[in-house]
Amino acid sequence: MGDPWGISGPDFVVLYIALLIVVLLVRVVVSSVARRRALRADAQQPGQPPTVYQLAYLAGGPDRAVDTAIAALVERGQLRVNSYKQLSQAGPLPAEPLERAVAEVARLKTTAAIRASVRRSAAMRALEDGLDQRGLLASASALRQAKTFGLVLQLAVLALGVVRLVNGISLGRPVGILVFLVLVATLLAIMALVLRTKAGLRQPSAAGHRVLGQARSASSGPVPAGALAGGVLLGGAAAAVALGGLARYPDEELSAALVPPATSFGGGSSGGSSFGSGSSCSSSSSSCSSGSSCSSGSSCGGGSSCGGGGCGG
Repeated sequence: MGDPWGISGPDFVVLYIALLIVVLLVRVVVSSVARRRALRADAQQPGQPPTVYQLAYLAGGPDRAVDTAIAALVERGQLRVNSYKQLSQAGPLPAEPLERAVAEVARLKTTAAIRASVRRSAAMRALEDGLDQRGLLASASALRQAKTFGLVLQLAVLALGVVRLVNGISLGRPVGILVFLVLVATLLAIMALVLRTKAGLRQPSAAGHRVLGQARSASSGPVPAGALAGGVLLGGAAAAVALGGLARYPDEELSAALVPPATSFGGGSSGGSSFGSGSSCSSSSSSCSSGSSCSSGSSCGGGSSCGGGGCGG
């Protein structure tokens, strides 16, 4: 009986491994080139100094901008945190668009839920458009095209392996090694799909990185809190969270209450709270304490054996 496709099992295994390596290298090179072009494509346009929310977007994307708005509202007492780490509006709605979007959805919602609600809001799109017009965000189209190209290549290699695997099984050939390689190709395809999805998230351009670097340098320099340095207003919870995340909120207890709990791979979250059922947190005073514990473990083992023609179908 002749070899399927005129290629022996061991030869196909070697060829398939080479294809996996080549495609992975091509993906890395193409993505790297596309990223460098995207970063260099935009030049900063003149205009007003960036707002704290624009800086937050450059530092951590839409979620950081939402966190910064939450921090500003909590500090001013326009949002309160209860013992279940849920935020609620307190007082009139703010005029600033992103703050207003956050306050409008803060109805006993956690930070994570507010992020999800505001991430695609009109206020967030306006914030992104403002950064885009100033050349502070890299072009997403080139990077998305590169990631799409890599995904197509990875899916083609996966399809080739699956077809060979099915053919080998139908002919009763040993396919143990090929099964493993197809699993590897599947994982690589999933990773390529995830990266393709993330390519839609806007990244700072070279100009955006410069602006962000200037703001960080200014915030750590010998400038009084609340003063302007490099066009950026320093001091306050919003500025701290914009550049460092909710973990940098000045009040440690409020910071612990605002930071979303870690999420496990199984989709659940682990966390514990020792808040009193009737307590609430605000910027002026708080009696909150929090704690969380998380443990996870996993074990896996596997083995395969095959004899005869090299397990390549």
